[in-house]
Amino acid sequence: MLKITVNVDCADSPKKAVLRDLNIAYARADVDAILAHFSDDIRWHIVGAFEMRGIKQARQVLLQMQDRNAAELIIDAIIIEGSQGVISGVITPQQGSAVAFCDICQFAGAGSLKIASMKSFAVEVD
Repeated sequence: MLKITVNVDCADSPKKAVLRDLNIAYARADVDAILAHFSDDIRWHIVGAFEMRGIKQARQVLLQMQDRNAAELIIDAIIIEGSQGVISGVITPQQGSAVAFCDICQFAGAGSLKIASMKSFAVEVD
């Protein structure tokens, strides 16, 4: 069972809630829930790994990762400024080392709740 800890109040910010929910969906390997937060022309760059362009390519990549359920997700911080957002925390897979992450997101517009681009940094931690 996935243990989730969110050290951030998201009640007053729909964009913070989007980033929280996106990362929870990722930890649960819920492809449809992840894609629901993306614009159709999403650009997602996982630094040091690869870049996805478009919702179809994102779906293909995520389906290949679908068997990687997490044991724990800790969200430390979410910062929103206009149409940009940053989320950081630690995700621990069922097997393997914990990974500290930071995602820098660009929403499709100041009033939009869809993510148009995301740059993800991940580092294994002890």
